[in-house]
Amino acid sequence: MPEDTKTQKENTQTRRQEGAKIGTVRVDIAHQEKKTFEAVYKTEEKSFQLLIDEPEIRGGKGLGPTPLGYFVTGAASCLMMQYANVLKEKPMPVESIKMLARAHNDREARVFKDMIYEVNLTGPISTADAETLARAASDRCFVENTIAKAIPITTEVHLNGQKVLTLTRNS
Repeated sequence: MPEDTKTQKENTQTRRQEGAKIGTVRVDIAHQEKKTFEAVYKTEEKSFQLLIDEPEIRGGKGLGPTPLGYFVTGAASCLMMQYANVLKEKPMPVESIKMLARAHNDREARVFKDMIYEVNLTGPISTADAETLARAASDRCFVENTIAKAIPITTEVHLNGQKVLTLTRNS
């Protein structure tokens, strides 16, 4: 077993023994036809059905987002959820939050090269509070914390149409 994998498993076991909270996300996926798959995301209370597909030009039926589309959507929505969580705990005068997420990939190497989030805030929030909000959301995001170990992540924060901050991880 490679040292990094062995160390990660040992760290996980140690965290479990020390009473750390370890969560699980469960998704069941079944092939339907061609390149169409149905996924069921299960929580303790509900189940949600998702279709995964490829466009017709790549042999699919175009019935749902591609796996890469879900990947970027999941990463972006995780970060956006953390903005909402921070604002719930520490209310700030933010009227709206929108994001444009882009992930660049190398099709030959079959890897993502980077991920860029452009977060647009509106409202009478100060620049200092916008930075506090952005840093707190970034620090809390499970997906960003995971992805930042592998590729550069850039978050550009705009406040009322003006760029006020650029956060960079793993550059």
